[in-house]
Amino acid sequence: MFLFVMKCISVPVRQVAAVCTVLLLLALAGCAGPDSAPPPSFAIPPSGGPSGTNHVSDPQQLSSDILRPGDRIRIVYNDIPDAPTPTEQVIPEDGKILLPRGIEVTVGGKKRTDVEKEIMTIYVDEKRIYRKITVTIERMASFISVEGEVRTPSSIVYRADLNVLSAVAAAGGFTEFAKRSGVIVTRAATKKQEKVNATRAVRDPKLNVPLYPGDSVYVPRGIW
Repeated sequence: MFLFVMKCISVPVRQVAAVCTVLLLLALAGCAGPDSAPPPSFAIPPSGGPSGTNHVSDPQQLSSDILRPGDRIRIVYNDIPDAPTPTEQVIPEDGKILLPRGIEVTVGGKKRTDVEKEIMTIYVDEKRIYRKITVTIERMASFISVEGEVRTPSSIVYRADLNVLSAVAAAGGFTEFAKRSGVIVTRAATKKQEKVNATRAVRDPKLNVPLYPGDSVYVPRGIW
């Protein structure tokens, strides 16, 4: 009797299973039809502006080709017979340099490439000294010397944002014997000296004077 009942039940169960299988296959076929779309892809937009370009926002980078008082430059002359020996000069405070044949040119505050063209124009078109000349101005590495009562007396590579306090910090900071009220800055362009009160400069940034290529900072020893 039990076997007979199981046989009667097994037939509709198999039919139901078959129907479910067919329905499942039809559903899957419908999902993979021509109207189906692939899942959206997510891309990380490029850095910078809308076109992927990076915008330069550092003003020092934009003006890095400007010649300034205190810059040490090397001037090379080519394409002329008996070319003058390349000369090295520190641009003085008034921004003027002296060239061969007694020619004075103002270079401070101008772009290096513009000065090159100006010098070539003077020699060829204005003075008519040469028919052709090529002038190249190279900006040489400049340093700030920090000596005296600092923890690591040294020469520091010049940066446009250097001032007295940052230069002393780069040299390890003041020693316990430093006379902070009498820091001496010697200007490379004029050889003039300035006295800076570093203690007051901490509170008043206007007293924290900027430094220029070739300047030196000396921290004297205090009297106890």
